[in-house]
Amino acid sequence: MLIATASDAEDGVFPVAFAVVDAETEENWLWFLQQLKSALSESRRITFVADFQNGLKNAIPQVFEDAHHAYCLRQLADKMNTDLKGQFSHEARRYMLNDFYSVAYATTPEGYCSALESMKNISPDACKWVTESEPHHWANALFQGERYNQMYSTFGLDFYSWVSEAHEFPITQMIDEFRAKMMQSIYTRQVQSRDWVTTLTPTNEEKLQKEMALAQTLQVSPPEGSLFQVNGGDSSINIVDIDQCDCDCKIWRLTGLPCSHAVAVIMCIEKSPYEYCSRYLTVESHRLMYAESIHPVPNMDRMMMEEAVEGLVAVTPPPTRRTPGRPKMKRVEPLDMIKRQLQCSKCKGLGHNKKTCKAD
Repeated sequence: MLIATASDAEDGVFPVAFAVVDAETEENWLWFLQQLKSALSESRRITFVADFQNGLKNAIPQVFEDAHHAYCLRQLADKMNTDLKGQFSHEARRYMLNDFYSVAYATTPEGYCSALESMKNISPDACKWVTESEPHHWANALFQGERYNQMYSTFGLDFYSWVSEAHEFPITQMIDEFRAKMMQSIYTRQVQSRDWVTTLTPTNEEKLQKEMALAQTLQVSPPEGSLFQVNGGDSSINIVDIDQCDCDCKIWRLTGLPCSHAVAVIMCIEKSPYEYCSRYLTVESHRLMYAESIHPVPNMDRMMMEEAVEGLVAVTPPPTRRTPGRPKMKRVEPLDMIKRQLQCSKCKGLGHNKKTCKAD
């Protein structure tokens, strides 16, 4: 099963598309991504947080030419552990993995280089492995796309667990099981968001309030064009570009929420920090995301059976005409075949139905 999901503002999993295929191959991923592209209404640049194996590394740029592909950190860490397993002890590999995550999560080039140097002190080979694994596809300091702190392709574990629960069903029943779970999930989030009265979703509102509290301790120097210097109490200095919605700490770009340095500048120019938050983090966008419901699908087999019994519907085969040529001989049925007899729904007798029943 090939699945595409999106993250909502509360880190919930929104199901976008899924398909059942015979195998996870580059050809099938290409087909799936082509169908996904035709279904998307927006043409903006998309960030995929996905595996870099099984054909996805080649398939994504073929279909979404200008998309960003962020490699899943967990799969990268597993590959690193496997590739270097025979060279180092368990303890050394643990330190290397810690440094690997430090390299990935570092928000500035200085932090990235510092973490890389720490890894190099343990093993130059491990450091080389990291630099050759295309860090511009996964390291925060080098990645150019917007992934809102989503570093793993397996963040929607609840959604993926549906596959294991339904994989033994016949395919039509499995798809219907997915539909029912998606229907319930979307309805639950619709109900949850009805009581929200803030501009941002609860989690993001709390994060912004913390940044606003930190901003009270910062000092903003006179600007040079759109650039502002922000001085912290610990003698730290950060540069905020208010027009580009960016700060050299990179937190604003990575999360979609203004960092404390940006909030200090925004308050200095007497504007609201909410004006500079990503629109995807607002309650309004969250409600729009779940505005469309998935409706229940009736049991068609049962409906047809009930209607036929009540005489409300008569299902007949489509009209046909005699084909040219000699008709085929009727096949002789074996003697031991038991034919199903017609049974009346009124008197329960055999050989006739309710319409031709002569019982009073």
